[in-house]
Amino acid sequence: MDLHTLIEKGIKRAHELGASEAEIYVVRRVSLSLTASGRGVEKLESGETLAVGVRIAVGKKVSNQGTLISSEKDLDNLIQNTVKVAKTLPEDPQWISLPKRYGYTQCYDIVDNKIRSLEPEMFMELTRYGLIKPSDIDRRVSATNIRVGGGYIVRAIGNSYNDAMVSEKTGFYFGIEVKAVDGDKESSYSEYYWAPTTKEFDIDRVISEAVNISIKTLGAKQIETGRYQVILAPEVFSEIISTLIVPAVRADWVQKKRSPLQGKLYNEIFSSSLTIIDDGATPNMVATNPFDDEGVATQRKAVFDRGVLTTYLYDTYTANIDGRESTGNAVKSGLGSATYPDATNIIVLPGTSNIESMIRDIRRGIIVFSTIGGWLSNPVSGYLNTTAVNSLYIENGEILYPVKGAIITGNIYELLSKNLIAISKEVKHYGSYIAPYIMLDNVSVAGK
Repeated sequence: MDLHTLIEKGIKRAHELGASEAEIYVVRRVSLSLTASGRGVEKLESGETLAVGVRIAVGKKVSNQGTLISSEKDLDNLIQNTVKVAKTLPEDPQWISLPKRYGYTQCYDIVDNKIRSLEPEMFMELTRYGLIKPSDIDRRVSATNIRVGGGYIVRAIGNSYNDAMVSEKTGFYFGIEVKAVDGDKESSYSEYYWAPTTKEFDIDRVISEAVNISIKTLGAKQIETGRYQVILAPEVFSEIISTLIVPAVRADWVQKKRSPLQGKLYNEIFSSSLTIIDDGATPNMVATNPFDDEGVATQRKAVFDRGVLTTYLYDTYTANIDGRESTGNAVKSGLGSATYPDATNIIVLPGTSNIESMIRDIRRGIIVFSTIGGWLSNPVSGYLNTTAVNSLYIENGEILYPVKGAIITGNIYELLSKNLIAISKEVKHYGSYIAPYIMLDNVSVAGK
């Protein structure tokens, strides 16, 4: 089915049935994934789907529905049902309109022909290599889980005010979990690469990093509860931003008075050394797209510019409420769901320190490579609560031993303002995040 024609016919049909506004969003996806364990390859899955999301407004009554389709008749049935449901709903007094102007940002490095072809042998070879390589590096280490996946996605969207737009993209994922065993000592660690292309993929680097950290954190023991200096690795800092900071800058959270950053636009929130950017068009990043999930052009914007909150993240609905323009951050959690504003790619600008000097400057502290339990943190209050799984104790600049189960707590807005003492020059790319190491002072750490 031609997607332009499908959308054009669908919108026309929606108006015939009584819709005042209609939006049709189509996603064609072809995917292949492979899962393996120490026993070898366990599962290979592949498939192709065509899914449609429909947003219908009858005046101020708005309904969102979605389904998989295989024919134009399936779309017609979906539109009929969505219009019927919309007519029964109460009016949304804050509804103004669908986006009246679409946009398209030129994006680079989001299609990889090697991935687009989805050759199973390529995925099998990566899996086989991943199963063998860890023990080649160190006999104490073995791969416990490997997942390799790829996909080719075509997105198309049109509404009552705009002709359909189409974009294409690939995605690639390689993840490995390893276990190190030395006598009665054990340690595990996971590392991954996730991006639209294989341009920056180095399988040896991914595996070596997993092996090295699993070895370094063998024989972990508890530390005393107290106040410590803490270095957070990029992946840990990224998780904290995702859990605590991104929700707070979503315009819907602000409008519902759930955000601790409500009414703080243009205030200094963090240290002046910290700049956090949202950019939906950065090359070779997971959330890069020419337009968001309602057809508005993606863009680069500093959310925190040298510590100052400069914008919230908007979709069209929340932007209309505040009398602003969408920032190109509309997201659908599912094709039958309403859009909401969310982060695209988050980029934390690097600092001036290097990780070696940061470690040397630690008087008494830990460096944290991975955490669990971050869901216990509270984005409404900004309270951080997470447990360090792979971390090392440092005293007077010397790494002494691995740390077991240290719980890190504190208010994220205090930690990233008066407690932030260094940001590394080194950064890492993890999916939709690029982040440096950060060093915090006077952090509450619960041990034994």
